[in-house]
Amino acid sequence: MRILVHLNSLELGGTQINAVDFAAALRARGIDSLLVGDRGSRRDGPSLLDIASAKGVCVKPYDAEPSLFAHARQLSRFADDFGADLVHVYGSWGGGRPTFWGPARWGARPWVLTVYEMQVSFKMHRHMPLVVGTGYQFDEQSSRPGGAVLISPPVDLASNSPGAVDDGDFRTGHGLGNGLLLVIVSRLVSSMKSVPIGVAIDAMRTLADRGATLAIVGTGDNEPAVARHAAKVNDEIGRDAVRLLGPMADPRAAYAAADIVLGMGGSAARGLAFGKPLVVQGEAGFSALFEPLSATTLARSSLWSPDAVPDPVGMLLNSLDPVLDDPDYRAELGAFGRDFATSRFGLEAMTDRLLEVYSRALGRRSTSRWIADLPREGHRLVEKLQRLTQRAAL
Repeated sequence: MRILVHLNSLELGGTQINAVDFAAALRARGIDSLLVGDRGSRRDGPSLLDIASAKGVCVKPYDAEPSLFAHARQLSRFADDFGADLVHVYGSWGGGRPTFWGPARWGARPWVLTVYEMQVSFKMHRHMPLVVGTGYQFDEQSSRPGGAVLISPPVDLASNSPGAVDDGDFRTGHGLGNGLLLVIVSRLVSSMKSVPIGVAIDAMRTLADRGATLAIVGTGDNEPAVARHAAKVNDEIGRDAVRLLGPMADPRAAYAAADIVLGMGGSAARGLAFGKPLVVQGEAGFSALFEPLSATTLARSSLWSPDAVPDPVGMLLNSLDPVLDDPDYRAELGAFGRDFATSRFGLEAMTDRLLEVYSRALGRRSTSRWIADLPREGHRLVEKLQRLTQRAAL
């Protein structure tokens, strides 16, 4: 089997890292993958290409044509040249429509869409298989004609595990000392991430008095604002309690060095895999300690929450309080989290599930399924034509 994989981005981010991990795991099962992504989505510094190279996964950057049908022809050429049996699109933007009009046109090839974002747009095609990462989305999408499958964003439990990397060099190299270390590994972007990261920085006004340091690993469009916020809080505290360490193609040493991990989604899952106590953060200020009573609920939402709360800093401090001064409880929660990750997020188990999706999609390819999504495409084309007409009339 040969799979053409369209990436939502070439920058460091959870969904595209998942795509690389899956491609590497599928290769061990005799399945070849060619990953392609728009060159314009790559940022300066470490990128997805570094991660793919380390895993021996082929990623082909290309200059995406701006028009839908020209872009579709590009993807058709990639699929034809590679001899792809199936196309797998990651992310709800960039690749879905060009795939529909390109390599999947008239049902010539089946295609699969993975949406690891927290919502599935009502504009998405409905007659191809959909992979989602949260239990509530699986319930919401269960009536789709193309079907929905729950596959958690995977974690490579072998390379992300206690003892997999040396954590001493991380603390020493960044001058982080031996005190309590909180770690966030995240894209520093305006959407989803800015509020929880800002809450964590504000919480350091209190946590610094308990000897804590917050290390933030990542970059993105909101990095200048995050840096200003961190500098302001550090000035108030009187020491560099908040440290911005920049992006890392391989952030495993950061997880390994952490006493406590703060995060959401795939980053939170990696913290669990490293056997670290975890505080799950939501995009609007919610936070909760991952422990036996909360684990199932938090995992159902892919270690994330949309909930706004009246006192996000207070909620974070309350979530952290049980583990700040109790190393035994930190170790207990770390062991629990590792066991949970093994049962729920393991790359090998999730790859087996994805392979089942591919096999079913290959067996269900049909022109009629492709045609069934044409009305949805027609509606979108009409909407675009109306917008262009209105713009020309101004």
